[in-house]
Amino acid sequence: MSHLSLYSQWMTLFFMTVSGATLGVVYDSYRVVAHQLRFPRWSLPLFDVVYWLAATWFVFQMLVKGNQGELRFYIFLGLAIGAYAYYLLLSKATVSIATWIVQAAKAVVTFLLRTLYVVIIVPIKTLGLFLLAIARFVLRIAIFLGKLVLKCTQPLWWLVRWLFAPLVVPLWNRWGMTERVVRWWTGLLRRIQAVSDGYKRVKNQWRVLLNKIWKWIRPTK
Repeated sequence: MSHLSLYSQWMTLFFMTVSGATLGVVYDSYRVVAHQLRFPRWSLPLFDVVYWLAATWFVFQMLVKGNQGELRFYIFLGLAIGAYAYYLLLSKATVSIATWIVQAAKAVVTFLLRTLYVVIIVPIKTLGLFLLAIARFVLRIAIFLGKLVLKCTQPLWWLVRWLFAPLVVPLWNRWGMTERVVRWWTGLLRRIQAVSDGYKRVKNQWRVLLNKIWKWIRPTK
């Protein structure tokens, strides 16, 4: 029985030593990720709390496997030995490896985003600019033709206005058409302005989002 008890104690010490080293690996990796991905400062205390809760649960699980969850002095000794040995032997290597992994992942994400931009965004943007140029060209032609038609038919309009003005003007004034036209035109201008403002807001928000993504994925010096 004493041999089994001694074996159990040594196994518990071993598990606690491994736990201390594991917690060191996880903590260094977490710090590297937080630094490389530029976590907001206000979020770091929250992640620290999550880390320590997870660490407590992990140590308890290891303790249950070692000696059914009984607390002994050598448990804390094993944790301290594992953490200190990790700090002396593996901490720098872990930080370097974690940094390389995060930077490699960021490089892959950057490549995918740039590929997406070149393959999808650029053609859509080019097509949109091309269609916009065509629309502007057609609009200018339509305006030119409209002005030309109005210029050519201006004498006819003068004749029609001279003939029908005595009949149309009283009805126009009675129905308040001037105010209606002004209200309609003002509303149309407001809608156009609202659409323009909405487009500018969406464009600015998209630009801000792209800048945030770029700041998030760019390499950290």
